[in-house]
Amino acid sequence: MKTFLSAILLSSTIIGGTVGTAFANDNDTLATVTAVNQTWNQTFNKGDSEALSELYVEDATLSPGNGEVLVGREQIAQLFKSFLDNGVNNHRIETINTYHSGNQIVQLGRWKADGVNDKQETITFGGVLVTVLEQNEQGDWEVKSHVWNMGS
Repeated sequence: MKTFLSAILLSSTIIGGTVGTAFANDNDTLATVTAVNQTWNQTFNKGDSEALSELYVEDATLSPGNGEVLVGREQIAQLFKSFLDNGVNNHRIETINTYHSGNQIVQLGRWKADGVNDKQETITFGGVLVTVLEQNEQGDWEVKSHVWNMGS
């Protein structure tokens, strides 16, 4: 029994150590995510939905918190165009945590943006997001999947 428990403890330590290393929130990963977020926010805030969709892989998926899943750059560009046409601006992202394994990084974060209400008053709204970034053959990071909700 003692040998069995020792084997379980050793296995757990090895597995836990491997997973912990693969999913570390290290400085390089955080710097990569920060750079991707900065480019994403700047592109959104310039109002260019086509350029924004180019930050996604060709077959990217996106779910804007309404139960729907969009697939591909064309659908993603159309969604962001509708947001921009309706006055959404000043988008920003705050990273909560990152998980890095191989050529993918997963980001958990908070997002905020500004818009106008029916009275033409500026309002701020936001929520939580999860993005999966994938490094392409050229070494660039692109959005593979993007999911968010609206909290406030």
